[in-house]
Amino acid sequence: MKKQMRFVAAILMATPVVMFTACGGDEPVEEPVEVVENVVEEPENEVYYQIPSPDEMFGFIKESGLKYNKEMLNPIQNVDNYTDPTKQALNFGIYSADLAYTAAFEEFNETAKYFGTIQKLAEPIGLNAAFSKELVERIQNNLDNADSLVAITNTSYFSVVDYLDQNQQGDKLGIIAAAGWLETVYVVANTTDFAKDKAAVDRIADQKLTLDNLLDYLKQHEENAQVKEVLAWFTDLEATFAAIPEEESKGSGISFKKKDDGKMVLGGSSSSASLTEAQFNAIKAKVNEIRNKITSTEEA
Repeated sequence: MKKQMRFVAAILMATPVVMFTACGGDEPVEEPVEVVENVVEEPENEVYYQIPSPDEMFGFIKESGLKYNKEMLNPIQNVDNYTDPTKQALNFGIYSADLAYTAAFEEFNETAKYFGTIQKLAEPIGLNAAFSKELVERIQNNLDNADSLVAITNTSYFSVVDYLDQNQQGDKLGIIAAAGWLETVYVVANTTDFAKDKAAVDRIADQKLTLDNLLDYLKQHEENAQVKEVLAWFTDLEATFAAIPEEESKGSGISFKKKDDGKMVLGGSSSSASLTEAQFNAIKAKVNEIRNKITSTEEA
């Protein structure tokens, strides 16, 4: 029997950035934290691919002291130029990450604009149903509430993930997730000073493991020509990450374990990686190259 595949974002709505950063000067939480995703009744041959949602990364960089930079965003004026279905799906992922970025830094006016942009792109790629009237109203009513806005934009991300998963559109989900993840790495890499921002550099290095998960998911749908093209780009990026050595370390990185009761537990130890400046620059250059292909408004 063919294995069932399921895409699961690693950081759920109920467990945002607090697990990675301290609040009010407290030390980071190192004890395992239960994730609300219960998988007891899932089939034994179910395969999960954990990919962080954009708000997790952006919340981290804000707490790390990196500054908001509007120049990192894909301008909303570009949206009308994306008429190719693959470009539309890719930039839906890009704009979804940009939405999370503006919300994390409390740029409320920009958040409203980017939410409107992903709504606009949702129609041609068949995602209108993922945006309920209630969700739209919640966004509109909470534009001046930072905590609520982050939670709601995260909800919109998971609404899309769930809709595509439930409707067996894993190919489209893989494309959107790949672009959204790439945008988070693009923003972090281009707002990080290698010599000063060690935590951010380490977080970039840790994306080697996330990229492996993403590639595994995309490979399940590579018979789709659009996915195959995107997979080739990200395989090139994997080759750039491949030079990074991995080592086991305690209390760093993210690990996922299943307890006896079937619940996923976040915490413990995991493999981590470190970057040289040359490796960091090589990853940044490759990420920028792929991102430019995605956001370009010129015909290929």
